[in-house]
Amino acid sequence: MKKKNLQAVYIDHLIVMLQAVDFVKLDQSCNSEDDSYAKGILKRMHDLCVEVYGTDCFDDCSYEFIEFPAVIRGHNTGHIGLGIVTLDLESSGEHWGTFFLTPKGVIDQGGKNTSPEQSKYLSTVYIPYKYWYTVSVENDIHVDFDNAPEKVAAFLNHCCPGRHHMEFNQQQECGLRPGPSQQME
Repeated sequence: MKKKNLQAVYIDHLIVMLQAVDFVKLDQSCNSEDDSYAKGILKRMHDLCVEVYGTDCFDDCSYEFIEFPAVIRGHNTGHIGLGIVTLDLESSGEHWGTFFLTPKGVIDQGGKNTSPEQSKYLSTVYIPYKYWYTVSVENDIHVDFDNAPEKVAAFLNHCCPGRHHMEFNQQQECGLRPGPSQQME
C-alpha cells in the first residue's frame, strides 16, 4: 500500500471507530478523576494509528502530512479533550489543523463546515490550546512533552506504558538520533 493511501485508511478507520463514541461521556471522562473511558478511546485511536502505519515512531522522511491522536488542553480553561492533529513532518512537525472531539461531536477547527456555534465553543473552551500526540515524531520542535501536565502525561502513558513521552527518550526507543536541542553534553 502506498504511503499516501495510509493517511486515508487511518482517517477511514477513525471515522468508523468514532461512530461508537459517546462524546458527552468522553468530555466528562477527560475532566474527571475517573478518566478510564477517555483513556480507552485515546488508546484505541493510538492503536489504529500503529495498526495502519505499522509504527508509532515517525521522522521527516516518513510522510509529509499526517494525522495523529492527541490530548488537547485549553490554555485559559485547563479543559482537557481528545482530538486529532494534522502535522507536516517535513517542517519539523508544524501544526496544520485540529479536529476536536467535543460534546457537540467532532469539530474541525477553522473547517469550511464549522458553524459559528462550534467556533464559539472552541474559542470559549480551548483557544488558545496546547496539544500532545501519542506517537513519537523525530525533531518536532513544537510540542513540549517534558512539561506536559500530570493528567496529560497519564493519558499519554496509557497509550505507551513505560514511555515517559520525553523527546529524548522517545527518540532512543525508536532508534532515532536526538535533534540539536536534545544533544547530550
